[in-house]
Amino acid sequence: MSKLATSASDVPSSGTSGAPGTAGVRPDRRIPQLVGHRGAAAVEPENTLLSFRRGVADGSAWLECDVHLSADGRDVIIHDATIDRTAQENSPLRTGTVAELTREQLDRVLVGGDQHIPTLDEVLDAAVRPDGTRVPLLVEIKAPAAIDLVLEIVGRRFTPEDFAADGADASGQPPVTILSFHAEPLAAALERAPWIPRMRTTTATSPEFWQSVQQLQATQVGVRIADARQVDVERARQLGVILNLWTARSEEELERALELGCDTITVDDPAWARERITQRSR
Repeated sequence: MSKLATSASDVPSSGTSGAPGTAGVRPDRRIPQLVGHRGAAAVEPENTLLSFRRGVADGSAWLECDVHLSADGRDVIIHDATIDRTAQENSPLRTGTVAELTREQLDRVLVGGDQHIPTLDEVLDAAVRPDGTRVPLLVEIKAPAAIDLVLEIVGRRFTPEDFAADGADASGQPPVTILSFHAEPLAAALERAPWIPRMRTTTATSPEFWQSVQQLQATQVGVRIADARQVDVERARQLGVILNLWTARSEEELERALELGCDTITVDDPAWARERITQRSR
């Protein structure tokens, strides 16, 4: 299995100093890192700055966000293709397709807690711990056409050296990884910015999926917890890629991911997951 650099989120803290705690952790069990899904989607409005900051505060080793494109070609951090599910009741705009709305229109939308739909730049600004270290961001390309803009934004903010082993943040991980269910945006990223890591994700794996992982030179793979099998763990180990299992929203899902074995687990509530893993490790 690919090794991830140890961070304060690998082992739940035993105190308030922020240093990783080790008391009671079995030496033969490697604890997966936690990915804050859409920030901390179970406790704050998903894909909002409030949620991403909560994900950081609750100890996520990684954060995940979703990117669509507006009608005028601007980046939009939202999961769905429409605003209907996430727009709050008193939002000035409550319904519509993201790709058919301008960024100016989308800026009027309230998506819970009076939060607005952020931009990728804003999320990157929020993905920083109090000590200044960066929380690596998994940027999921929901609209394949968004890859060009995402690469432009990432290229403006980071240099290729920032993605090198000796240029990575103190976490030991690159600042951004491009994530997608679609092969096309990952292929574009490989061609145009091969130094930015790529993550291929799926519900259930297949021989074609693993072939795509190799062709795209992906450094990470994601598999839905309910569909993951031990053979997926073994295949990821053989290929030397980081294995992510998603998304643990219940104790049963978290337990299954831990029993299968993985490098990272995507969760909606990082604080809850850390506490359950602490209890399990004793």
